[in-house]
Amino acid sequence: MKENKCVRENRWCVVLLCSFCVLYLTAVQAKATELIYCYEDTRSASHFLNEGSDVPIDDPDALLAVFQRLDNKLDQVSIRYVRQPWQACLTDLRSNKVNAVIAAYRKDRTSFGQYPLSKTQQPDSKRAVSEFSSCLIGSNRFHQQWQSREVFQTKAFTLALPRGYKLNKAMTQEPFFIQHTASVEKALELIERGVADASIKLCQIGSRKIVSKNQNTALKMVYPPITKEHGYLVFSKTFYDENQSLSQRIWHTLAAQDNAKLYVEQLSKAGNTNQLASTDRY
Repeated sequence: MKENKCVRENRWCVVLLCSFCVLYLTAVQAKATELIYCYEDTRSASHFLNEGSDVPIDDPDALLAVFQRLDNKLDQVSIRYVRQPWQACLTDLRSNKVNAVIAAYRKDRTSFGQYPLSKTQQPDSKRAVSEFSSCLIGSNRFHQQWQSREVFQTKAFTLALPRGYKLNKAMTQEPFFIQHTASVEKALELIERGVADASIKLCQIGSRKIVSKNQNTALKMVYPPITKEHGYLVFSKTFYDENQSLSQRIWHTLAAQDNAKLYVEQLSKAGNTNQLASTDRY
C-alpha cells in the first residue's frame, strides 16, 4: 500500500508540474509582443523597380533566416511576416500598419521610422542587420588600366551599370560612360563582348568575400569595394515609443548574431551568390 501511495503521489506531482508548465508557457505567450515585419515581394517587381527598394538580396529566404533565429531567441516577441511590394511596406510603416522593415539610413525616413542610433544621434552601424559591399568587376586588362589610370590619365571607361545600382560620391568623380543594363548577368555579358569595360557586383557581406559559382573566371573583382551599405531594422515610431526596451533588446540580439554567415549560407544553398546587392535598392 505504501508503494501504491508513493506512485499516486508522484503521479499527482507530475500532473501539478505539467499544469504549472502549461500555465507558465501560456503566461509567457500572453506577454509576447507581436512584431509585424514587412519584407519585399520580389515577384511584384513592376510595383517597386526604380522606386528605391531596400532589400539587399533578391532571395527573401536569406532575410527570413535572420529573423527566424531572432524569433527563436526572444520569448518576449512574436513575429508576424507580411510580404508585399517594397513601397507598400514603407507606406504601411508610415501608417503603423506594420511595425518594422529593413532599410538603409535615409534622413527623410526618420520622420516615421526609428533607427538604432549612437550617442551622437547617428545610425549605429554596430547594430546594423547587414553590411553589403559592391566591387568593380572586369578583365585582367581592365584591372591594369584601372590601377594605372591616375598615372596615365586614362579615366574613360564604359561601365555597364545594372538596374538598381548607383555610384557613390567618389565614383561619380570618375568619368565613366554609363550603359544601363537590366541585370548583373547582362552587364557581365557586355564585358565579355567587349562593349563595356567593367560593371559593379556584390562582392562582400560583412567581412566575408563572395565568390559566385557561375562567375566567369576571366572576370575578377577589384578590391577594396567601392560601395558599402548598411541595412537596419527600422521600427515605426509608434511601435518604438510603446516598446522602447524591447526594441533595444531586438537590435542588440540581431547585432550579436553572425548575420553575414547566415546570409552567405542561405545564398549558397539557393545558388544565388550572384544576386543583386544593390546600393540604390536600400
